[in-house]
Order: sequence, then C-alpha cells, then structure tokens
Amino acid sequence: MADNADVVAAQSAPHCSWCGSSHAAPAWSGPEPRDFQVRRCRKCDHHYTVPILGPTEIGAYYAEEYYGTKNRRFNPLMELLVGRFRRSRARRLAQFTPVGKVLDVGCGRGLTLATLRELGWTTVGCEYSATSARYAREELKLEVACEGFEPERYADGEFDAVILWHVLEHLSDARQSLETCARIVKPGGVLAVAVPNFDSYQAEWTRYGWFHLDMPRHYQHFGAPWLRARLRELGFDVVSESHASLEQNPYGWIQSILNRWGLRRNLLYDILRRESARTVKHPWREVPGQSLASVLGMFVLLPFSLAMLAAEGFGRRGATVEFYAVRTSASARTRRL
Repeated sequence: MADNADVVAAQSAPHCSWCGSSHAAPAWSGPEPRDFQVRRCRKCDHHYTVPILGPTEIGAYYAEEYYGTKNRRFNPLMELLVGRFRRSRARRLAQFTPVGKVLDVGCGRGLTLATLRELGWTTVGCEYSATSARYAREELKLEVACEGFEPERYADGEFDAVILWHVLEHLSDARQSLETCARIVKPGGVLAVAVPNFDSYQAEWTRYGWFHLDMPRHYQHFGAPWLRARLRELGFDVVSESHASLEQNPYGWIQSILNRWGLRRNLLYDILRRESARTVKHPWREVPGQSLASVLGMFVLLPFSLAMLAAEGFGRRGATVEFYAVRTSASARTRRL
C-alpha cells in the first residue's frame, strides 16, 4: 500500500517529465513548504516541482518585477559585472567549436548573443518574455523570437552551438528539450548548458532554503551526475564540466544560509536589486531589522562562501554546474529509460 507521501505526490505530480512515471517520493525528509515541494522520481531519479503549474498559472510568477525595467535587475555596479560574465561566457563557448550559427534559448536581453555576433557568429535567440527580449530586439538589433523553445521551428543539424544557460530548469518538458538539442546541434557542434546542481553541498545542507531552488519557476531540478549521463545517452561527449561559478555560487551560499536562519526569503537579493525588480519594494523601510541582519550576514558569511567555492570545485559538488558537450553522432538516442 502506498504511503501518504506517495499519494500526495501522485495527486500533485501525475508524471515525471523525463520517464513518465507517476511513482515519486519526497526529495528530503522532514517538514515541507505548504505551496510547492520537490519530488524524486523512483524510476529514473529525476527531481521535479509539485504541483506543476500550467502556462497560464506560471505566468503570474514572471511578472515585470521578475525582469526589472529594461531587463536590468541590479544596481549599476552589479550590472557591469553581469555584462562581464556574459562576455566571458561567449568567449568560452568559442573555445569548443569553430565560428558558426548559434541559438541562445532564453537569451534575455541578448548580451551573450551580442558578444558572439562581434566574434563572427550568426546569432539566433528565443525568449519567452517580451519584456525581457525587447532590449535584444530593439536596441541590439538581434534576431530574437518572442516565444518559448519551439522544437518544430528548428531544422536537423541547423546549429553549430546551442546555449541553455540557466534555462533548462524553467522548461516543463526536460526530455523533449534535450532531445531537440540533440537533433538541432550538428555533429561536432556544442551544447552549453548550466543548471542549479541538486547534488550540490548547498542543496544538501540548506534544502528548502536553497537560493537556487526557485520554485515554482523551476519545473526541474538536475543533479550533475544525472544530467551528465543523460547528455551522453543523447549522443553528447561532455568535454568540460565546471562546479566553481564565481557568478553564482558564493552568493548562493550567503542567501541560502540567511534563508535557513529564518530571515525573509531572498531579502538580501531584493536589497541588491533595482526597485523595479524587487518583490519588497522598500526593504529598509518595510523590514528594517531583517534588512540590516541580511546585510551584516552577507559580510559575515562572505569568507565562508569563498572558501566553499573552492571546496565545491574540488569536490565537484557546486551549487551550479556548467557543461560544454560536443555532439558525437548524427542521430540522438531517444530510447525511453
């Protein structure tokens, strides 16, 4: 007989988006949040959010505040750092394949594509949010379709590179998305994919306080070994795997620990963002005590977070993981697990 957790999982999440199984269990023992939880598929070990929201329901979680005015979320200093990270990402991609045609799925305001265009690439992007894509289309004059990742739009072997940078977890059908990439990347081409790592120290130690969990916007939760194996099954050879993201991981430690300490969830993140991108518009006025505790906590935790960046890289347990995978065969392996 199924236990109560199995009944709840079956009712809230009818199937795993990877293997189709309805047999799931809670990802972690202990108390769970009221609104959204993580389930582990007992057949293929994939993790996903329950309940699963449909396109209309999930839209409420991508309000304009999520992107900020002109898709600028942070203060000017942090925006400079964001630009540098995007340019660095574009140049790294170019190390793995000759210049060709690239698709950036969920390209945002197009900073990565703009750098790739400067390097001689033919660039194509898709971005679900019109608010997010407006800068790429109108200011940078990039070819960006304002839509989700639509498999039928792209031809077999059309691209020399495809980028899924912190996008795959936002897509409701993980299997279709990766199989589409295996089809549209030509042999010898590269898939660049970055995701939060569910097998990370951060996820294990902070659980539902983990900054990178971001439910319900994250439909999927990928462990690095799990995703590495799936890429290989689909005909990719992982040529680079990084667990030491200076852009993502140190801050993840700080915010995750603050969340676990019982401060308002992601309050420091709001403080660092522009007012147009905040959920708490005036944190210093609305929650001054918690705001002060968050900022002080940031400085206290900074040395620890940098030390853990090194530990994550050494132990291959980073809060986020970045893969560069070369397409090795002409046809994807699409056999169901």
